[in-house]
Amino acid sequence: MTRTAARRPFHRSGLGVLTSLLAVGLLAAGCTSGVEDPVADPTAPSSASDAGGASGASDDGGDGTVVLAPSDGGGTGQATVEVSSDPYPVTPAPEGFEPPAACTGEGAYLTEEGSPSTPDLPERGGESLSIEAVSIDGEKAVLSATVDGGTRGIEPAAIGETVSIEDQWTISVTSVCGDTDQVEFDLID
Repeated sequence: MTRTAARRPFHRSGLGVLTSLLAVGLLAAGCTSGVEDPVADPTAPSSASDAGGASGASDDGGDGTVVLAPSDGGGTGQATVEVSSDPYPVTPAPEGFEPPAACTGEGAYLTEEGSPSTPDLPERGGESLSIEAVSIDGEKAVLSATVDGGTRGIEPAAIGETVSIEDQWTISVTSVCGDTDQVEFDLID
């Protein structure tokens, strides 16, 4: 009998350990989806898991809403950012326009990769706009526009090309500096 009694506690604790490992495995499997680079394509909605990175994001089902949450595990809040999959279209420069060298250093507004434009653009219709340089591809700037928290990509734009944003602002690209990761533009409307 002592032999059987000695097996039961081992059997029960072994089953408990196995159950715990299975539960941890299932939880881990549910928390590790593929991580995508949210900056790779500024016009595409972003979705990423919080698998130990600096921040997590999840797409709620295709309507363009991305929920960003902190990865510190503290549950201290989250932000919702609207990201549209359709970029703002670029209007080509006027016919006969001869663009200067890409890095002119001219423009009333400046944005660097990963930083919003400065100075602040004027509010219109109770809404605010910020332009951000996402990347520079040769002589074209890849930009995004954020209007009151909703971010939308802009088609790649070169010097002399314009972009109309929400029928309230029109910007004209005046300088694209790949060496310094800076883009300058003017507000023309």
